[in-house]
Amino acid sequence: MKYTLTLLTALLLAPLALQAAEPAPIVLRDLPLLFADDSGIAAKTGVKRTVHPAKTRKEPVLEPDQPWEGQRVYVFGSVHMDETTNRMRLWYLAFPDYVLHATSVDGVRWVKEPLGLHDYKKSTANNIVHRLHSPSVQFDAGEKDPEKRFKMLGCRTGTKPSYHAAFSPDGLHWTPHPGNPVLKGGDNIMLARHPVTGEYLAFHRQGASLRGFRCRTVWLARSHDFQTWSEPELVFAPDEKDDTWATGPDQRTEVYNMSVYPHAAGFIGLPTMFRLTKRIPKSEAKSGQSPDDGPIDVQLVSSADGRTWERSEPRLNMIPRGAPGTFDGGSILGVSSTAMHFGDETWVYYTAMTTTHGGPIPPKRLSIGRAEWRRHGFVSLDAAGQGRVETKPLQLSAPTLIVNANASRGEMRVTLLEADGRPISVSNVLRADETRWCAFTNAPTDRPVRVVLELNNTRLYSVSSGTP
Repeated sequence: MKYTLTLLTALLLAPLALQAAEPAPIVLRDLPLLFADDSGIAAKTGVKRTVHPAKTRKEPVLEPDQPWEGQRVYVFGSVHMDETTNRMRLWYLAFPDYVLHATSVDGVRWVKEPLGLHDYKKSTANNIVHRLHSPSVQFDAGEKDPEKRFKMLGCRTGTKPSYHAAFSPDGLHWTPHPGNPVLKGGDNIMLARHPVTGEYLAFHRQGASLRGFRCRTVWLARSHDFQTWSEPELVFAPDEKDDTWATGPDQRTEVYNMSVYPHAAGFIGLPTMFRLTKRIPKSEAKSGQSPDDGPIDVQLVSSADGRTWERSEPRLNMIPRGAPGTFDGGSILGVSSTAMHFGDETWVYYTAMTTTHGGPIPPKRLSIGRAEWRRHGFVSLDAAGQGRVETKPLQLSAPTLIVNANASRGEMRVTLLEADGRPISVSNVLRADETRWCAFTNAPTDRPVRVVLELNNTRLYSVSSGTP
């Protein structure tokens, strides 16, 4: 009898245990669901994942043309849309470690308005807003303290570099965190937010011993309050495949930095892969010349948690370098810590170099370019014939379900299912190329749903919820 009761109790409790073990649904709020990996996919058949390199412009969108900018401007920084002014705001870097601010209505022509905040050669007629290396900026609309709506993390350089935080009510007037430094070490750093926990994520550069070399790698520290940070952990490094090109004794691949962009089910990253082809003796290096030489290119990686990263195959250059002698013909040194989604396009700003990393100044010159994709167009799931993609349970924030797909040579239909698989509704058929096609206007928001996308000669880029 005792055994029977125990078995009966276990059978009664089993459904509850299974229910408790089910993962939380993916929330579609202000971030889309991307398909760079399977982090948001329950099942798929008949589709192939394709990585799409960007289109670039022939000329830079921002050049060093002010005395305090010298010959070098970097987008070790961030770009945001200011909804109150309908202008884009860019925080960028000039050597040595001036944080500069510019605005634009189209993302191409940037205005460097004199702000009168910081002195440069006895004049405040400049656009300097702070002093940090690699200034990564986050706007926190949910911050209760209005003095901390904007948050910056960067590196204070010197004999003992370290990472420092700063706060601002408007993105212009910055107050250093009194507890600085917040992290040890110091170099390039890029900020992101976790789409579920809201944690601040600091992807920064530290050295690590790999295959007999001390290499540049990417480490992650996490914080809930932007003041106290976890112990950094190594999360991304070059692998043996990255070094198959190397033939010389000092040749190897390193990771110069990595910007990370969250989506509803995880993250995509744009690491800059540095092929170190030679070391220049310090006795031969000219002023401002790095002893480490070689080209730097941008690739794409993806992750469900920000810690374990999956390489895209083939390992394409996501931002192709220009022809030799052009403004971006030598290296892509880094990309903005945020991407800009404007209309039907997604833009990423990048630091362009006329030479490889170890080129002398001149001819080395650094400016800022813009890489362009279709909206959320980094990766697609492609069906050459019939294909099917079913998402994991999604919690929609609005009754509108929006799909980004190119069905101009085929067709696509979307079905809403209950979390347990029961059908709810079927969409009309899409036979066009749409970045924001409204599949449903009455989707449930009070419970999780699954989305099934049936594709025929169609490319699928993203699914989102909210205003088209």
